[in-house]
Amino acid sequence: MHYSMHDYVFIIARVMKAYKWQKVSLLGHSLGGVLSFLFTALAPHTVDMVISLDICLPILESPRMLSGWAPYLEKHLVEEERADQSEMHEPPSYTLPQLRSLMAKGSFESVPKEFAHHLLYRSVAKSQLYPEKYYFSRDGRVKYYVIFPMNRSQGSELARRVKKPYLIIKASNSPYVSPNSDEAIAILRKENPHFEMHEVAGAHHAHLTNATEVAKYLVPFIRHYRPPPVSSWSLAGEEASISKKEKRRAQERFFSWNLKRRSKL
Repeated sequence: MHYSMHDYVFIIARVMKAYKWQKVSLLGHSLGGVLSFLFTALAPHTVDMVISLDICLPILESPRMLSGWAPYLEKHLVEEERADQSEMHEPPSYTLPQLRSLMAKGSFESVPKEFAHHLLYRSVAKSQLYPEKYYFSRDGRVKYYVIFPMNRSQGSELARRVKKPYLIIKASNSPYVSPNSDEAIAILRKENPHFEMHEVAGAHHAHLTNATEVAKYLVPFIRHYRPPPVSSWSLAGEEASISKKEKRRAQERFFSWNLKRRSKL
């Protein structure tokens, strides 16, 4: 099979059916944000809240898209052949520093090397041939999915259908919330009273590199539209947190005292 955005949108409905969920709250970055937007516009009665990180619309139709899609044909076939041979040959393996460099390069430096481990842990496996190396365990064909192209009027019509609480957080140094989205965002601002859009410093992965700033907008939005039920309120977590802090302070005081004592010996 070949992965496509059409299939990804359908998967949300499939997961809901499997878990017998009547509604979902959607939070997505990049492609995940596009899927959340599309699903909400197509099935608004099943969604109660949407958060898109550094994205709004999918790529709009353009002749330039063809130059991007054409190489996908050959690359997909290469990955397909590699998948067929996976039981006979282990994929190329790398050291952790090499993997960090590859992740940074593949994201156009949006994911700095020092943050790469947050994404690597879910997509690599330990090599059986080289004890100190790892290989990418994901399906390589995922990288060459079919994009869901749409024209500007389709994007605008989809935006008109989104009346749910909707938050977009744009990264200041990223091109993904582009002028192509201006008309759709203008419609959301005008026709959706629950729409918010904020900008934070950073590249496409600002939620990773500038998490505190992103959380300043994301957390209040979630708490406003999805407040926890009263039955779940408890001070137990606060007490545990205070207890940990006191314990840590005691350890720091003991460590400091021990250093001074040793210096006098």
